[in-house]
Amino acid sequence: MSNRNASPASAGGGFSAQIEGEMPVLTTPRGDNLESGMKKEACYERNRENCIEKYRLDNGLTVILEENHSSPVVAVNVWVKTGSACENEGEYGLAHVHEHMLFKGTTKRDVGEIAKVIESSGGDINAFTSFDETVYYVVIASRFLDTALDVLADAIQNSTFNPQELKKELEVVLEEIRRGKDSPGRNLSEKMFRVAFEKHPYGRSVIGSVDSVRSFSRQSVTDFYKKWYSPNNIVLIVVGDFNAEKIKPKIDELYGGFPSKKLPECVIENEPEQREMRAFIIDKPIQECYFSIAYHIPNATGEDTPALDVLSYVLGGSESSRLYRNIKEEKGLVNSIYAYSYTPKHEGIFVIGGTVDTDKAKEALAEIIKEISRFKYEPVDNDELSRVKVNIETDAIYTKQTMQGQAQKLGFYEVKTGDFRYEDEYLDRVNRTSRDDVILVARKYFNDDNLTAGFLFPSTQITMTEDEIKTVAKASAKEVEIAHRTTKERKTEKLVEKDLMDETILYPDTLSGESAGDYARKHVLDNGITVLIKKNSSVPLFAARAAFLGGVRYETVSTNGLSNFVSEMLTRGTKKRSTEEIARQIESLAGEVEGFSGRNSFGVTVESLSKNFDEAFEIFADVLLNPSFDEDEIKRARREILAEINRQGDNLPSTTVNLFLRALFSKHPYGLNPLGSIETVSKFNENDLKIFYQSHARPEDMVISVVGDVDEDYMLDAVKKQFGSFKRVDKPAPKLNPEVPPSKITKRVENKKDKAQTHIVMGFLAPSLRDDDYYVFELLNTVLSGQGGRLFLELRDRKSLAYTVTSFYTPGLEPGFFGLYIGTAPHKEQEATLGMKEQLASLLKQGITDDELKRAQNYLVGDFEIGLQRNSSQAAKIGFDELYGLGWEEYKKYPEKIYAVTKEDVLRAARKYINLDTYTLAIVKPESLSQ
Repeated sequence: MSNRNASPASAGGGFSAQIEGEMPVLTTPRGDNLESGMKKEACYERNRENCIEKYRLDNGLTVILEENHSSPVVAVNVWVKTGSACENEGEYGLAHVHEHMLFKGTTKRDVGEIAKVIESSGGDINAFTSFDETVYYVVIASRFLDTALDVLADAIQNSTFNPQELKKELEVVLEEIRRGKDSPGRNLSEKMFRVAFEKHPYGRSVIGSVDSVRSFSRQSVTDFYKKWYSPNNIVLIVVGDFNAEKIKPKIDELYGGFPSKKLPECVIENEPEQREMRAFIIDKPIQECYFSIAYHIPNATGEDTPALDVLSYVLGGSESSRLYRNIKEEKGLVNSIYAYSYTPKHEGIFVIGGTVDTDKAKEALAEIIKEISRFKYEPVDNDELSRVKVNIETDAIYTKQTMQGQAQKLGFYEVKTGDFRYEDEYLDRVNRTSRDDVILVARKYFNDDNLTAGFLFPSTQITMTEDEIKTVAKASAKEVEIAHRTTKERKTEKLVEKDLMDETILYPDTLSGESAGDYARKHVLDNGITVLIKKNSSVPLFAARAAFLGGVRYETVSTNGLSNFVSEMLTRGTKKRSTEEIARQIESLAGEVEGFSGRNSFGVTVESLSKNFDEAFEIFADVLLNPSFDEDEIKRARREILAEINRQGDNLPSTTVNLFLRALFSKHPYGLNPLGSIETVSKFNENDLKIFYQSHARPEDMVISVVGDVDEDYMLDAVKKQFGSFKRVDKPAPKLNPEVPPSKITKRVENKKDKAQTHIVMGFLAPSLRDDDYYVFELLNTVLSGQGGRLFLELRDRKSLAYTVTSFYTPGLEPGFFGLYIGTAPHKEQEATLGMKEQLASLLKQGITDDELKRAQNYLVGDFEIGLQRNSSQAAKIGFDELYGLGWEEYKKYPEKIYAVTKEDVLRAARKYINLDTYTLAIVKPESLSQ
């Protein structure tokens, strides 16, 4: 119940809310004034953790290295300090096109080879473009670090920009634009930036428009490359399990010959001061209303940025925040809500957004503005301020769990603020933020003339005009002002504050360098609970997961959604804690606790600092063992789940997958939506929830896994203390029959109004988790998916049919499902469907090649290692494997079993499960094209 690992749309301030595109921050570069050449700074030791070193090559390339030996993984990032904001007329979208083209072939690697090389080495390669930068990155097993360095050096320096490939890739970008037109969030975000930034380039879409993209030629692409892609405009970052002194010669060899050039000036016109409120309305054929409210604020180096980040967190950064508690939970006016301060390299905006029922839009807007305005007159509570500071500071520790997280953070600070070390100064300023500071920034920025507000309404349910938005917002702010006018305004210098931080977060003198062990201790308590304990001292954190057999697999059509509803209720109050108390207490520990539910299980997870283990684990046990199922909380949870179902309906890929599953699983519950349906969720009552919980929250069907930097015996004793009295419920689990394979082609079509893309899923039943062919199908799926897979190479790279095309395999405790997905232009539907069938037919006829097998094996094993960097990931893996009868040690066997698969195995399994005369096809398409 916090925003740990939250998406930018739900986070408060700080780095974690800003990476990859449109998100929040930090603050004043000190600069390094490095001389050219291989002369390095004194080694920078942030909080005495791992050494971070920065130096420059003779050509001006900035290099940042951080050794971290906690996992055998490295992340290599190349940050080009040019994004869409530096584009001129006629160039809009070119920075993003380069993100696509630099992986489309070089002088020594043909189309598709770059991804193949990385995936064959067990790594991931990708890129993203934002307003201020374009970033290319590889995450890979550390033994392949040289490969990652070489591939990125080659792509950055030697891309060919082949005219034919450019033509194809521009079609892919156009598909990406079409996909965005069907995304409510993208529509609202782009409109908000366009209205808020009338002059500044942040008002333009990063990926450009249909017209601008269609206008690009090879000449325009290469001109842009020559202008900006110079080593003195690039930062190379390497984080992970390597020896810095050993890789420096390799970096110099690969990147030192890249000739530098004088860079043009990136002239960006400041946005004029906004002098009157702005409002806008969009309408689309969607199921839920979306809203966004924004105020102009400073950039990443602004003096007020730390206070604004603190304010954003207090306002809407977590489940104990003002907006969440007062507007969503207590008043029930919105279905979701968040706040964040987006502070990039140039000026930013403070955003409040979410979703709302259309008939509540006007009242919700009024109450949100009132809540915002109160910060101008009422100081935040000491408890709120303390909790926020702890969470912002602790984000630095959570980031260090993954090499890519740390690499992106270093890049963010270096590019946005000019100095990767700025984090220390930023955190210090956050810690020094007072209640006075929060009031001052609220008064400075939360004013009518600085406000832009917009709504995205369902087409037939527009309940406000632009003028009404302005009227409501102004009247609400005025109401708060009048209410406080008679109270003598407190002088900020007279506000008495006590020490807000009783305890400073302590970092270890050094990281031990001890990698996560390859073992766990297994115990079975007298009541039947299986306990897995695993020590991991790489970071001062712990994670625990308690999982029961359950999920949608234990549901029927009439009870569909019960498991998810129960999991939602587990953190909504216990016999001794209210929902708000749970949220407030866990966030004060810099942790999170949340319920989960899927197809085969449900339960609760917790994560926190190791030093807070006792308090966090007690909360974890309390929500698991003592849920109150309070009637008011049931109503709130119901409203939230129904809104989530509606939002899912606005997500066309999800809609298509759900349509596919309903058609494929006509009898087995895997065909049901884990969220449930509008009909079922609307009728569940307290008794239904309690019966499901009592029937399925059983010790004998429960696994608790704990991983972290805590003494193993101590962790085990805590489990026994908290869960030893959990009573057994001797009730047999339901027995399920596997789905009968279809005997003919099944096709389902769903029509949507005014959509830009057609979405297609074609698929089949597939092996279960316990089937001998599980590992074989993992390989089969990987041959088809990924940037180096057949579908990407054939249907995207060669035929330009889609921006997104992939395959997916989801095993179950009974046979699961395997499918191919593509989102394409409506007029390409038949070609796309035929293309998928052709790829499957080729697989069935010819099997796979030695190179494809090797690539898939290395990728799966490498991705597996990368995925286990977090404590929470390790707890999930060993916990679920034990719960599902595979045994917790299964993860140690994974590489061996993957490498044991042969080409013959893949061909045999493909022919066993894939029959082109009995596939299931689901299509979601624009209504005007329905057949």
